[in-house]
Amino acid sequence: MFKIYRKILIVLITITTISINTILAQRDGDAFRTYSPYTLYGIGDMYRPGNIANKAMGGINYGVRDQLGINSYNPAALSIQDSLVVMLDFAAGSKNMYSKSSISSTSANTFYFDYVNLSLKIAPNLTVNAGLSPVSDIGYDIERMESDPEKIYNYGDVKYVYTGEGGINQLHWGAGYRLLSKLSVGVNMHYYFGSINRYYSIEYQTTSQFSNIYSDSKTRIGKIGFTFGAQFHTRIDAKTFLTVGAIYQPKTILPMQKEITTITSGDLTTDTARNVSANLNDIFMPQTFGLGFTLRKTDKLVIGADYTMQDWSGFNMDGSSHSFSFTAGKSHTYNFGLEYTPRANNLKNNFKRWNYRAGLRYSKTFMTCNGNSITEQSLMLGVGIPLTRRLGSKINAAVEAGQRGTIKNGLIKETFVTFSIGINIFDIWFQKFQFN
Repeated sequence: MFKIYRKILIVLITITTISINTILAQRDGDAFRTYSPYTLYGIGDMYRPGNIANKAMGGINYGVRDQLGINSYNPAALSIQDSLVVMLDFAAGSKNMYSKSSISSTSANTFYFDYVNLSLKIAPNLTVNAGLSPVSDIGYDIERMESDPEKIYNYGDVKYVYTGEGGINQLHWGAGYRLLSKLSVGVNMHYYFGSINRYYSIEYQTTSQFSNIYSDSKTRIGKIGFTFGAQFHTRIDAKTFLTVGAIYQPKTILPMQKEITTITSGDLTTDTARNVSANLNDIFMPQTFGLGFTLRKTDKLVIGADYTMQDWSGFNMDGSSHSFSFTAGKSHTYNFGLEYTPRANNLKNNFKRWNYRAGLRYSKTFMTCNGNSITEQSLMLGVGIPLTRRLGSKINAAVEAGQRGTIKNGLIKETFVTFSIGINIFDIWFQKFQFN
């Protein structure tokens, strides 16, 4: 028993260390997961949740119910875990992005920590989970010159600089409970934390008659929120199982502390103004509703689909001044995916035991820019590679290729490729052996 507690302690220390390092990085505002002009406003790119296996299947989560994986996004799915098993799942990824407007183009590469999850059963029908994952990311660095002839005539050449970095993370603690033989429920408690740093400047290039303006905004966020989940699971025939799942996340106001420093600098004088505001309620995590299903044919085939709606109406899109016009509304996301395993119990041919995954995702995002509704679509492929012959430990890998936006009306079209890899460690800790 002492060995079991020592293992749990080591895992908890590992998660805590990763969490502290991420918190320290976020304090300084670290744009390490994204690079996109569409993060200029709001809280940035929203993280697409799920473990690597689910992401390779188009990002489906709500109806996924798998004994060999941690589905923490719908906590009701945790209840399927075996009573003898402890699972640890962690992942990292990289994103390659190519952005194009009607007049220019650029590219960027980022590498990021994805998530870490620990799950174990503590009672016959109750499984608990703890983990760390991103919520949103901000990263952009934009320069543009004034193009209005009248302003150039009056002020000369003027350069505008916009830089932003940071985002929001979450620590979560979850529990899944098998309420009835065919019904499971669950709840996640999230602690949202992070910082968002935005820098904006106006620089007069050809005259000293006007003072340059430099503005630096730093925002700190910390708040607890909840997600509730349910799954109905039943057998259709001897080899086919159906799971229908749903989640609901109430709207969560994110109180923040905001510090704005503005420097006005000319040839003769430099003035600095600093404004600190605490407990502002300008931003929130949106009310979210998700519904999905999976059909599982024993251990050979899984197909599924999800629908998610998030209500961002009324969100304060305040950010740096720019030529973009942003408004926020409801987002609608559709996910489709499948997994095929040729022969899960074949011990002679490892390739037949691999899980082969594919999926599609289409999203009408919450952003409307310059009158255009911003959409995003992508294709996913992935594999699950067993590390042992009998236990469930796996290496999971996924690649996603897609695009977002348009070059119409002065906007930007982004093409991206994301690579993700994770390790799911599946271990039996609580089995009592007759002989040592």
